[in-house]
Amino acid sequence: MTAYFISAIFAGAMILLAAFISNSIKFEGGSNPTDPGKRKMWFWIMAIINPIVCYTIGWLVLAPNAESKQMQFDEYMAVLPIATVVGFFMQLQQY
Repeated sequence: MTAYFISAIFAGAMILLAAFISNSIKFEGGSNPTDPGKRKMWFWIMAIINPIVCYTIGWLVLAPNAESKQMQFDEYMAVLPIATVVGFFMQLQQY
């Protein structure tokens, strides 16, 4: 269950970071503005970084010790990819 909470937290953080970057991009007026494309590009960059960071931190930092708690480690590593994908799709729902 912890992997799902961590994934949701990372998805929320990446959405907030993408929103902050989007708001910092200056609005361009005129008939052919390029700012919507820049905002969309940064959203997709954050959407790609989200699962990479979530999985890496979950695997390297949050995973139980494999030597002493092998059963918990196996269960956690079975859930971590699912939680990462869920977090990725949570971020895509905000687009």
